[in-house]
Amino acid sequence: MNKKSKFIVFVLSFLPGLSHIYLGFFRRGYIFLGATAGVVLLTLGLASVLYGNDVFIVLLGLPVLWFIALVDSMTLTEIINRSQGPETAGIVAEPGGSIAGILDKQNRKILTCILSIVPGAGHMYLGYMKLGLELMTLFFFCLFLVDWLRIGFFMFILPVIWFYSMFDSLHKTAQEPGEEAGFSLFALWGQNGISRSGSKLLGYVLVGLGLLLIFDKIISPLIPYEIKNSVQTGIVAILLIAGGIKTLTGGSGSRESGEVADKCAGGE
Repeated sequence: MNKKSKFIVFVLSFLPGLSHIYLGFFRRGYIFLGATAGVVLLTLGLASVLYGNDVFIVLLGLPVLWFIALVDSMTLTEIINRSQGPETAGIVAEPGGSIAGILDKQNRKILTCILSIVPGAGHMYLGYMKLGLELMTLFFFCLFLVDWLRIGFFMFILPVIWFYSMFDSLHKTAQEPGEEAGFSLFALWGQNGISRSGSKLLGYVLVGLGLLLIFDKIISPLIPYEIKNSVQTGIVAILLIAGGIKTLTGGSGSRESGEVADKCAGGE
């Protein structure tokens, strides 16, 4: 295998994927080219739908993608240039070779990571269709509430869903779908008695969202700013106090039941 020029690799890396094609890793190059085109098309699509300049923050992913492609192509150049003789070169070139097998696994991880930019897409690629669909639905539902209804309360949920989807999909790249391919987040509501308490919690959340929406869209515009600010602070304070009281009473109740169980077990 001929040695490759690092300078040419560096120049071609300005468009992620071209340097990999130059090195002979066509599949890896197509992955980076597709990811670059996907980021640009996603930004243009969001800009046309949302009519705002904030969506162009997605383009910040391009420098990250460029840096990853550059480091990866330089590493592959080192591997190729260190290969001496037809035996070692064959390890890189042949699909069944050890290095080629490692690269195939890395390709899977890279593609999963790129697809996980949209929560759930990486899970679908790995075969976890139900889990991917649920994560994608949950993410875009929260995005809908934030953007259309202007409920900023859900802003903190979006990064939580995104990071969970990203790292969970990367963790699952080392596994085969197998029995967990049908794993569902919502199925947990029916396991171990979670269904009843979970349904009540979901009901409280929906009622709270409805009241919050009524207050924010109908009542709030009719209230002066000073009073509205005081009301919002008072509501948050009441919720915190209620949560603290519930935690204290629940903790004492569980502790007393534990003591009774210990006495019964001791024969008292």
